[in-house]
Amino acid sequence: MQLKHFISLSLLFFFILLYATPLSANLNDNLTIDFSERFRLVSWDNPITLDSSKEGSTTFTRNRTSLGLKWKFSKKAEIYFKVTNEFRIYFKPDKDFNLHEIFVDNLYFKIHDIFSMPVTLTLGRQNIFLGEGFVVVDSGTYDGSRSIYFDAIRADINLRNIGEISLFQLYAQKTDELLPVINDREQRMNEHDIRGYGFYYQRKINKNNIDLYYLNKKTDIHDNGSWSLSANTLGTKLSFRLKNNLHLTTEGAIQNGNFENKKIRTFGGHFHLDRDLGNRILKRVIIGGIFLSGNSPGDKIIKGWEPPFSKWPKWSESYIYTLINESGIANWSNISSIYISFVTRIFKKGYLNTTFNILGAPEKNLALDFPGGAGKYRGFLMINRMNFVILKNLTGHFLWEHFKPGNFYFTGAESYNWIRFELMYKTKTRRK
Repeated sequence: MQLKHFISLSLLFFFILLYATPLSANLNDNLTIDFSERFRLVSWDNPITLDSSKEGSTTFTRNRTSLGLKWKFSKKAEIYFKVTNEFRIYFKPDKDFNLHEIFVDNLYFKIHDIFSMPVTLTLGRQNIFLGEGFVVVDSGTYDGSRSIYFDAIRADINLRNIGEISLFQLYAQKTDELLPVINDREQRMNEHDIRGYGFYYQRKINKNNIDLYYLNKKTDIHDNGSWSLSANTLGTKLSFRLKNNLHLTTEGAIQNGNFENKKIRTFGGHFHLDRDLGNRILKRVIIGGIFLSGNSPGDKIIKGWEPPFSKWPKWSESYIYTLINESGIANWSNISSIYISFVTRIFKKGYLNTTFNILGAPEKNLALDFPGGAGKYRGFLMINRMNFVILKNLTGHFLWEHFKPGNFYFTGAESYNWIRFELMYKTKTRRK
C-alpha cells in the first residue's frame, strides 16, 4: 500500500462518515482527552550473547509520553488522534541524550452500525489485539515498547447469537513514511515492509469461547512486484471452563506458503490450565506449554514457525533478546516449553506472578557461532513479576528474569539476569 492509496482510502472513508452520520454543532460535545506517562528502568547483563566477556551489560530508562484526543461527533461515529514520544537515557553504555521522535501513534475514523447494519468500520492507524496475542498484536518488531499500531482497515461484524467476525487488511512499514514525524530519526519498525489480511471469528457459548482465524502475511516486495515471503496461517483457540475454578485454554495453528523458492509447512500452539484457589495468599496456579516448530539443517522445506503479526514478548521480556543472534528479535520459532506459574497476593493491591519455565527446541541448531550447542535443551527460565497499585491512576511493576542456558548453547554459555521497574500514570477526561 503506497501513501497515495492510504490517503485516498482515508478520504473515502471520511466522506462515508459525513454521509452516514449527522455532525454535532459543538466541537466540545463528547470530547475525551487521555494522557499517559510511563517510566521504565531496564538493566541486563548478557542476554544477547550469553557471554560476559563481550560486555553486553546495559542499563537505561524508557520514558514514554502519550496524548490522545477522541471526538465522538455523533452517536455512531468518532475520530481518535494520539501522539507519542519515547526517549531513552543510557547509563551503560554511555550514549548522548536523544529526545527521539514525536510520532502519530493512532489516527483512525470509526463508525458503528454503518448504514443501519451491525458493522463497525475502522480505518487508519490503530491498535489491534486479537485473542491472547498469539497471532495478531504488534506491527513493529524493532521499535520495542514505543508503539504497537497497524495502518489498517478493519470491519467488525456482529452476528448476534452466532458470534462476531473481524475482517482486516494490515500494513506495516520498515520505517514510518505514511504520516508526519517530528524530529525524524528514521526509526526502524521492521526488517521488511509487511502486508497482510485475514479474518478472526469469536463466539462465546455459555462460559466457553471459540476463536477461528485465517491470516495471510507477505514481506519484502521485490522490484518485479513479487514478495519474498507469503505465509498463510489457519488456526483456532478454544477456552473451556472445566469446573467453577478450573479453566483450560488451547490454541494451535498451521502455516503454509513460500519463502523465495522454498515451501513453508509449520505448526505453532500453546495451552494453559488455570486453577483459581481462592486462598488469601496463593490465588492461582497455572500449568502451560508451548510448541513452535523449527528448522533442522538441510531441510528443503521451511518448518520454522513464523509469528504472523506477533513478534512481541508474549512469554518473556528477556528471552526475545537471546533470540536475536539465532532467528531475530522476538522471532518465536523452534521453541518448546513446559511451565508452571504461581500467582500470590503479597499485599492488598499487590500481586506476584512467579513462573518456572523449562525451555527446549524441537530441532537442533548446529550453527557454530550461535547458539553453538548440539542439544535440544535451551535452558531454565525463571520469571518474577510483581504488579502493584499506588493510586487510582498510578500503577507499577517490578520484573526480574533469570535464565540458565542448556546444551542448545555453546559450551560455557553463561546465565543472565534481566530486571525492569515501571511506573505508569494514566488519566482520562471527558467533556460534554
